[in-house]
Amino acid sequence: MDLLITLGPCVALVSLIMCTYGLIAHAIRRLREGGRPRLASPKPLALVSGVSASAAVLLLAYAVWTYATAWFAGPEDTCLRTVGTRVRPESESILPASLVCDGVELVPSWVNPTVFGLAGLATVTFTAAVWCAVAALPPGRPRES
Repeated sequence: MDLLITLGPCVALVSLIMCTYGLIAHAIRRLREGGRPRLASPKPLALVSGVSASAAVLLLAYAVWTYATAWFAGPEDTCLRTVGTRVRPESESILPASLVCDGVELVPSWVNPTVFGLAGLATVTFTAAVWCAVAALPPGRPRES
């Protein structure tokens, strides 16, 4: 679990940079060819999926490291640093990100809806990318199931 918490954000950051670069390169290539950038094709949809999934992982890592660092510093230290009282957290979870100290929720209310919204966007765009790729197959080619 510690390895996942450490390596997950690093992999997500590299993925976010690569997918963003891919989207920009795709748009520039389309503009140079005289066309407009299209989102409704498999490659940009897959890149948008990668960007949103990476952003969701990075935002969750930010929330865990910033507001719920009980896994690293100790639960009492986290409550002392943020609320000002040295007590054990009443509840804590990674997904949805939550840490309650002395009746106060430390993770901002916008973090979890944003993480789940980005994850939903990643799922929808990945599904659309697969659907577009299958729809673009030539009619004579048999589809494998």
